[in-house]
Amino acid sequence: MYSIGIAAQMLGVCVKTLRRWDNAKKIKCIRTLGGHRRFPIQEIRNILKNKARVNTSEKNSMDSSNKCAIYGRVSSHKQNKRGDLARQIEKVKSFASKKKLTIFNIYKDVGSGLNTNRKGLWRLVRDSRKGEFSKIIVNYKDRLTRFGFKYLKSYLSEFGVQILSLNKLEERTPETELVEDLVTIIQSFSGRLYGMRSHKNSKELSAGT
Repeated sequence: MYSIGIAAQMLGVCVKTLRRWDNAKKIKCIRTLGGHRRFPIQEIRNILKNKARVNTSEKNSMDSSNKCAIYGRVSSHKQNKRGDLARQIEKVKSFASKKKLTIFNIYKDVGSGLNTNRKGLWRLVRDSRKGEFSKIIVNYKDRLTRFGFKYLKSYLSEFGVQILSLNKLEERTPETELVEDLVTIIQSFSGRLYGMRSHKNSKELSAGT
C-alpha cells in the first residue's frame, strides 16, 4: 500500500489527478481509519501496464504512417520471365520514392487474380492487420484482385490501411466488362482443369511403372 504522494510519483501524475481518478472510479484505493487514501501496488502496476500499451500503440501508429507496402502480380510465369513483374514493381517503387514513403515490404504473386490462395496477397493482408504500414501501392487495382476490390478496400480500411493505384483501368461498357470477366473465369477454370488432368496423368504413369 502506498500513500497518495508516493503513488502519484510512481504514476508520473500529480496528487490532484489521483484524487480525480479516485472520485471517477478510474483507480482503486483503500481509505484508512483516518480517511487517508492508500493505493495497492497491483493497481499501480495495472495502470502503468495500460499506459505502456497505449504509448506503444501510438508509437506504432506514428511509425507506420509513412510506411507503405508494394504489391505486384502477373498472371503467368511467361509474363514473369519476360520481366513484366519486375517492371511493374519498379514503377511503384519509383512512385513511393517520389512521395518519400518508406517501403516496408514488397509482395509478389504469379497467378490469376481470381486465385484466392496467393501467398503474397495473404502475407500482405496479415501485415496490414498488424499495422506495419498505412498504404498499399499497386500499379492497377486489379493486380490485387479481379473481383471484390471494394470489399478488400473496405476491410483493410478497418486497420487504417489505404490502397493507392497508380493507374486507372480504362473505362469500359458494362457489356465489355462482363465479357472480359467471363473470359477471365473461363481461363482460370481451364487452367485448373488442365492442372488436375496433368496431375492425374502423372499419377497413372507412376502407377504403371
